[in-house]
Amino acid sequence: MASFNEAKIKRYLKEGRGQLGTGKDYVPWTKIHEFSSKGRSSRIMGIKTGRIHHLHSDNQLRAFLIFEFNDRVVDIRESYPLLDVMEVIDDKENLRFDKFCSKETGEQLVICTNFVLTIRDSDGNESYVARTIKNTSELNKKITFEKLEIEHRYWEAKGVDWKIITDKQLTRQVAKNIEWVRETLLEDSEVDKELLSKILLNLLLCHLETPLKELLKNFDKSEGVNTGTGLYLFRYLIAKKEIKVNMNEKINLALKVKDLIL
Repeated sequence: MASFNEAKIKRYLKEGRGQLGTGKDYVPWTKIHEFSSKGRSSRIMGIKTGRIHHLHSDNQLRAFLIFEFNDRVVDIRESYPLLDVMEVIDDKENLRFDKFCSKETGEQLVICTNFVLTIRDSDGNESYVARTIKNTSELNKKITFEKLEIEHRYWEAKGVDWKIITDKQLTRQVAKNIEWVRETLLEDSEVDKELLSKILLNLLLCHLETPLKELLKNFDKSEGVNTGTGLYLFRYLIAKKEIKVNMNEKINLALKVKDLIL
């Protein structure tokens, strides 16, 4: 939440923060250098959005990585402000908005939902879902419950699916694996990724009994490329969804290809 004083709200709105823009045009309500966070904050380039995302905790980062890797998710908006919350919620009974005021000025704070996602179904239809990220340890705090209830009623009134995601649902290994492979989509490479990855894919499918580590080493030698290029392209194939592996487990390069690729 950020202080809701007249000067700041005018400046943020002038900058287009939390407005209707999507993709590279969306600007989150809070940026990491402006907001004190209990966890480690991070800035990460979005592959689908083409902009820097501002994430205020490790759990938000893991959630972002998992959302982005999901083919159904086509846009991710973080730190989405509920600017019209008082107008949208008709049933304000028992909602403690007074709890969310600045201790210094007494002014209302802006309540944000961590993520608003644009989802595309198999027919190409798009819809929004809202997701709030919380540590399980926070759920027994009264102030947390009161904020979540405001979010719940807001999104319910908007007709948008809203859910809480806890740290227990954000598998660390999945996030690590996604982070490991997605780098290949962001980095420039001295080799022709498209051409060489197709050659590697063909080798993988033709040598299912060969340990992956051995196959990648042989690939580097046969193609006359730098050591590690085969591994880089293997990561690239996973990132491009050309091959599938069990993202819930650490990727073991010593396994045979048939035991690794699903």
